Amino acid sequence: MSALERLRLCGWLCLLPVAPLATRLAWLHIVRHHAFEARVDRSVERQDLEIVPRGRILDRNGRPLAQSLPAWSAFLDLKVLGESDAPKEKVLGRIAEALALDRSDLRKTAASKRRTVWIKRKMSFDEAQRLRGLGLACVGIEADEARSYPNDALARPVLGEVNLDGRGAAGLELAFDSDISGRAVPVHLRRDGAGRSIRQESEAAPPPPELTLTIDRAVQFFAETALDEAITSRKASGGTVIVQDPSNGEILAMAVRPSDSRRNHAVQDVYEPGSTFKLVTAAAALENKVLKDGETVDCENGRWQVAPSVAIKDHDKQGRLGLADIIKHSSNIGTGKIGLRLGDKEFFRFARLFGFGYRTGVPLPGESPGLIPSESVPDVSLANAAFGQGVAVTALQLSAAYAAVANGGTLYEPRLVLSVGGAPAREPVVVRRVASPETVAALQKMLVSVVEGGTGVSARVPGYSAAGKTGTAQKIDPATRKYSPTDYVASFAGWVPAQRPRWSILVVVDTPRVGYYAAEVAAPVFSRIARQLLALKGVPPELPLQVKARDPAKPAAPAPAARPSVPRVPPLPRPTFMRQGPRAEQTGAPKPARSALL
Repeated sequence: MSALERLRLCGWLCLLPVAPLATRLAWLHIVRHHAFEARVDRSVERQDLEIVPRGRILDRNGRPLAQSLPAWSAFLDLKVLGESDAPKEKVLGRIAEALALDRSDLRKTAASKRRTVWIKRKMSFDEAQRLRGLGLACVGIEADEARSYPNDALARPVLGEVNLDGRGAAGLELAFDSDISGRAVPVHLRRDGAGRSIRQESEAAPPPPELTLTIDRAVQFFAETALDEAITSRKASGGTVIVQDPSNGEILAMAVRPSDSRRNHAVQDVYEPGSTFKLVTAAAALENKVLKDGETVDCENGRWQVAPSVAIKDHDKQGRLGLADIIKHSSNIGTGKIGLRLGDKEFFRFARLFGFGYRTGVPLPGESPGLIPSESVPDVSLANAAFGQGVAVTALQLSAAYAAVANGGTLYEPRLVLSVGGAPAREPVVVRRVASPETVAALQKMLVSVVEGGTGVSARVPGYSAAGKTGTAQKIDPATRKYSPTDYVASFAGWVPAQRPRWSILVVVDTPRVGYYAAEVAAPVFSRIARQLLALKGVPPELPLQVKARDPAKPAAPAPAARPSVPRVPPLPRPTFMRQGPRAEQTGAPKPARSALL
């Protein structure tokens, strides 16, 4: 054997031990390649959940009324806590100190028989950091979201609230929960060599739709401020102000006191409207022509014995009055007599034409239909109902009825939501026509006279015409089931300007203790809000302003100081990240007692 052959043989002998290894490598790289690649992917790839925030609620100008912000929630693993070497009491003490919790409450929480319990929900970033800094294996922290209302309590009875699980619990938050609710979406992550998670490129989940309301934040602020001052000055228990656009039924403001995010008194509670309900009686009388041209009604000099044991009184003693003067001077006696001429069937038919006795359709939970009798009533009850006693309405029903007269007779469904997400805005919903154009024109003229020289003169707006009606209604005492001699609801409903209405405004003040007549309690609030709205929108005066001449003997008043410039407040940033509950109870009204206003 030659030297070359021996060399080749030695080379093959050296490679012989490597052959099985090479064969194995070839098998793994060629035949088992895909199986091992899938195993590697499974070890470095994982799927996680990302929270998509609950949709914002915006006013008509795009300003946020509700939005979701990042938050964190912490839970306690009781099994891990029990297996820890550190004393349980010491661990709980450290947690309580970090989150400023009551140690005894935390101890009760830790006594649960469940595996995990919540320590604190909706924590701030600082709280989460302090808890992480403890390095406790028994504590877990999850990303969460917290609902924020950047305008504090503004419009909260309308907006409602969400529960701890981020689901709507009341108001619009509940009504549109399925539309704007946040959700968790899966995302794919891959770990790099250092173990860090890297999100893989994927199409971002679209955020939930935003809810755009008809509410105007500025108008809502004016309404709430005026109502708060009236309640404070009159020592009242509560009240409501509703501002609508009579041309389409849009609600620009709904101020409710007490401000309860779980209950909206403007749609869930009912009250006896008093003389503001005379609108229905007047409309029915005009449409049915119960009074001939020039005919008057005897107002009995202020006292009418409608039944042997029941008398109806007027606040002003009046003789014979026509329909227009009955409304102008708000005669209960004259209105009650007209109600008897109409009969209960026709009177209550007109009450329903104006929307009373039915839910308005506003998208708020628990709306009450009010209380309008559906069967024949005695004459005493009919006379009382003609001036707003013995019937029960919601503030929104009354607001919608006056808006219908303001716009010429079209009753619109009150509109609170302009759009959900990118969907086109729904057209205003016409319910029906409440009366003929001639009847509505006569009603408008009567309600203008109420403000110009009747019970509503304190609702006047300098430089502008206005129309409306006062209402002072006794409340039922729950203890006696009779009308209280001390508790009243003062209200004023009307619109401005009178000839070209821009806003219809309802003011209701509940149980005032300083004065109680609507003319002194509610009508001035209407005037104040109307002046603010006219100034806000720059509506030029339509009437000459009366300027009082200066007495030359008195020195001229000093010129007012220049107004300081007010810096513009930048809009709140939209949160970069962010999720329902018991339905609000529908409330009915107690059946009012059948007694007359004495």
